[in-house]
Amino acid sequence: MKKEEKMEGTRRKVRRKLWKPKLNDLCPCGSGQKYKDCCWNRLPGFDIGKAYTAACKEKNLGRALIAARADVTQYTIWHKTNTAPMLHIGEPIKQLLQIDVNALGEYVERLSWLYFNTGNWKSWPATLERLSTNIGHERWRKKIMYQRAVLHLAPGGSRSKARQELAKLGPITPAEDDIEILQIFIDLELRDASFSERTAFFDRILDLDKSAESQIQYRGGKATDLLLHGDPKAAKTQLSDLIDQYRSKKQLSAYARHKLYDVQEMLGTITDDDALLRQTASELSSAMQDGSWTDHGRSNLYSQMGDCYRYAREWELAINAYEAAIALDGRIICRVHLAECFLYQKKIEKAVRQIESVPIEELDEPGKMDFIFTYSAVSIWSERIEMLEKAKGWLRALKASEPLFDQRRLNLLVRVTETAAKGAATFEAKEDSAPEGGIAGASRALLLQPNFFGIGINFNELIERFARRKKVTQLAIEQHDTADQEASDTKI
Repeated sequence: MKKEEKMEGTRRKVRRKLWKPKLNDLCPCGSGQKYKDCCWNRLPGFDIGKAYTAACKEKNLGRALIAARADVTQYTIWHKTNTAPMLHIGEPIKQLLQIDVNALGEYVERLSWLYFNTGNWKSWPATLERLSTNIGHERWRKKIMYQRAVLHLAPGGSRSKARQELAKLGPITPAEDDIEILQIFIDLELRDASFSERTAFFDRILDLDKSAESQIQYRGGKATDLLLHGDPKAAKTQLSDLIDQYRSKKQLSAYARHKLYDVQEMLGTITDDDALLRQTASELSSAMQDGSWTDHGRSNLYSQMGDCYRYAREWELAINAYEAAIALDGRIICRVHLAECFLYQKKIEKAVRQIESVPIEELDEPGKMDFIFTYSAVSIWSERIEMLEKAKGWLRALKASEPLFDQRRLNLLVRVTETAAKGAATFEAKEDSAPEGGIAGASRALLLQPNFFGIGINFNELIERFARRKKVTQLAIEQHDTADQEASDTKI
């Protein structure tokens, strides 16, 4: 018997009554308003999602917020009418339940994007609390916990608080079947994990999600780990295989195509292939002509273009790209890379002014590593004692679990110390501090964010991806179509 027929047979065993909240109840959309004052007369029925999409296309986010709330309420009504009454059945209902959890979760993600972009973000935690009861099951509780962890990754948030929220889910292992929880767990908890442990989590995601986006992202992530743990040959092979498999595919989404540019950049970097790096920068420039990019998205592209040109030693082109990224969203890491470009151009005083202007406390951990490496190189070339002493302190305190970067840290510490002792930099110290392959690579190799292989969580990118989801699976809507019609003639 087909899976759909089994589901339908399960439905017929349960007499359903159309569920709706009472008019004076709190609205299921989580707004905190009474149902009669909120979504009561805005339910979209099986046109769910259409009003939201239309409002977004017209850039009317206020109307989109109203529509998204109504979509959440509509789907909650469907779940409580058609699926919730059967939760006691057990195994036969698991597939229906998971469809509801995933579908309602996507509608809530749209809601979070709108709360963030309409200035309602401060009220989002209370909204999440109210939404936690929309589905009375552990799987939904995990979705809400995930959202609570995400909100702490917003600008001004706290990664430690995000970890605290995630810890409430209990131990997370490679047996976890929620891809989003696996992604955020990798970012928040596995940065210092062993190679084998990280590989187990990557493999789990690759097994669960066969989409081009995930395959490119997480196979690329495994290749990056190989590089960081001293096996560039295997990394090169895996990156080359990825490019060969997906480059000619015409049906790749814009996001998957962008991930492929990441793979090309990494391969060009580790093979010192200037032609591939220039080609990737050109493709990124062409991709930017797509009018769907936000300022944050365009800044990502400019930043990556700058990285390609920097590794290809096209300093002026790299500088132009980084300055364009900074102009769009003030990207701090690009200011670090500008200092590196100036240093390689032998514009030492300009490099000093640039690196001294960077607020290290506002950088993430990989960004801080790039800053410290670049600051150390600039201090050696400038021979400024106060800078050398600062660099020495930062290098001693820096923790780099990846062998590649710890070796780099130790080598710089030796060169900074000897330069400070002599009061002048030797030719060898200068050459070591600014090698042919570049100074600052941690923020690309360790970024662990969706704009580099999609590993982990970058809030701005993540929140934009929530909005780009066009609709939930058709199966989710079809699941409730027949069942809802069966219940519609029953009095509330």
